[in-house]
Amino acid sequence: MTRIDFEYYSPIKPDFPNLIFIHGAGGDKTQWEKQKIFFQPYGWGIIVLSLPSHGQSSPSESLNLDEYVNTIHEMIINQNLENITLIGHSMGGAIALQFALQYPGSIINKLILIGSGAKLKVAPAFFEAIETDFDRFLELLGRVAFHKNTSAQIKLTNEEVLRRNGGAIFLQDFIICDLFDIRSELHKITKRTLIIVGQDDQMTPIKYSTFLRENIKHSQLTIIPEAGHYVFQEKPLAVNNEIYKFISE
Repeated sequence: MTRIDFEYYSPIKPDFPNLIFIHGAGGDKTQWEKQKIFFQPYGWGIIVLSLPSHGQSSPSESLNLDEYVNTIHEMIINQNLENITLIGHSMGGAIALQFALQYPGSIINKLILIGSGAKLKVAPAFFEAIETDFDRFLELLGRVAFHKNTSAQIKLTNEEVLRRNGGAIFLQDFIICDLFDIRSELHKITKRTLIIVGQDDQMTPIKYSTFLRENIKHSQLTIIPEAGHYVFQEKPLAVNNEIYKFISE
């Protein structure tokens, strides 16, 4: 049985929301530290988790999107969660979207998609770099995934997470992203959805988020200036405030 490494801070009142944060390719639960710290004082339920084979979660022999969706579903059932918002970054957004399609009923209330899209095609240069030289890949990622003014410390902290999880996991996640395409199914998603993207996101550009906004009926789009693909780390206060407003509505 797969052991999932997670932290759960239960809501102080039964009707308070539960926020489930889903990391992106090659990441783990530690990437959401700024969000965890921000939302804890509100007494809302918070779950940060590492997907199978990521962080301290036990390894899985065959990673795929269905396994990731099932991991979230089992977490919800095991913890008996209600009033749920799924918050996913990049690949995590794909997981949230697939979850909403697979479980269209009342199991979740809202979606928040950060730097994500209905299609997540990966540039061939990324695949080549991961397979031949993971250090070179991380260097390339550091150049394109952040705004030019993002601090070196933020980049380094994120790189440490990705390096710890390793190239093989990142490669498998990128294969999952490359195969992901639900553009023709977005109209089926009826949950209220907040879409957040960094103004200078080169990996999932604004046009990806605009497409989501135009094709998910009950959705809204927020563009965060001076931020790239890891907008939730680069501009945590701006992102957290947008999440707070959306959940509180």
